[in-house]
Amino acid sequence: MLVHRSLTQSEAALLHEELKTTPNILGYTVREILRFRDVLIAEVEGSFAGVCVSKDLLFGWTDIAVLYVLPDYRGKGMGTELYTAAWERARERRRHIYTLSRNPQVIHMMERFGMKVSGAIWSAPLAYHLHMNCHMTSLYRMTEAIRKARLMHGSGPMVGGAKRFER
Repeated sequence: MLVHRSLTQSEAALLHEELKTTPNILGYTVREILRFRDVLIAEVEGSFAGVCVSKDLLFGWTDIAVLYVLPDYRGKGMGTELYTAAWERARERRRHIYTLSRNPQVIHMMERFGMKVSGAIWSAPLAYHLHMNCHMTSLYRMTEAIRKARLMHGSGPMVGGAKRFER
C-alpha cells in the first residue's frame, strides 16, 4: 500500500542508514529526511518497505529525487509502483519532471515514460542546476561523495531524464 505522508523519526533513521549502503544516492541527514514533504511511502502489513521523495524546484520543475526500496522488499515491483505514483502526482500538478539516476531500472522507467534521457549533466534543466548548487554544499554530502567515490566509479553512468509538460 502506498501512503502520502512524512517519514517518522524511526523511518528517517532507517532510510538514512540504508542510503549509506548505495552508491546511487549521496544521502541526506536524518534532519533533512524529516523535512521532506512530498513523500510516498510503501507499506507492507504496516511496515515501512520503501520510499519515493519528490522535491519541487523553481520554474515548475519537480525532481523525483529519492527512490529506495528496502532489501527485503525488492523484486516485487514496489520501486516501479512508487516511481509511477510520484510521476503521476507531479504530472497531475502540471509540473515538469526531472530524475537523475544510475540505477538501470530507474533509467528504464525514465525511457518508458518518454523522458528525454541524457548522460550529459549540462542537459538538466536550469532549476536542477540551481538546486544542486545549494544541495551539494552540505558537508554531509561532500563527505559521502568522497566516501562513496570508488563505489560510484564502478556502478555505471549517471543519467538524467527530463519531461516537459504543457502548462
